[in-house]
Amino acid sequence: MRADRPTIALIEDDPMVRMALARAIDDADYNVLSAASGAEGLALLEEHDRVIDLAVVDVVLPGRLDGIALVREAHRRHPGLRVILTSGHPAPPEVDLTGFGEFVAKPTRVPALLATIERQLGLSHAARSGPN
Repeated sequence: MRADRPTIALIEDDPMVRMALARAIDDADYNVLSAASGAEGLALLEEHDRVIDLAVVDVVLPGRLDGIALVREAHRRHPGLRVILTSGHPAPPEVDLTGFGEFVAKPTRVPALLATIERQLGLSHAARSGPN
């Protein structure tokens, strides 16, 4: 991981989607830490809480800790954590993302996801497009 790059936690259970999104996020000059379940994602957030700038979380995750429960617990432990929820279903009405995140529908379009990441982190493309 490079200290000069923001760090994104990507929590996605589909290995193909996770690999493709991780590659795209890394190519956009972000550090990426990945997890395949809610429990793994929560452990990742705990282990790297000082370096994670934003979490991209799938709503539907295997196990007892789905994306919604993960976001609730993450915000209980880390109130300032920014989150982007993703799902192939409409945004869940029981989760209020006001003030800390956004919802991106699947299938995920990489440019839209990267624009949402930049917006959530308060970055502009011009500010990020310098020499590596």
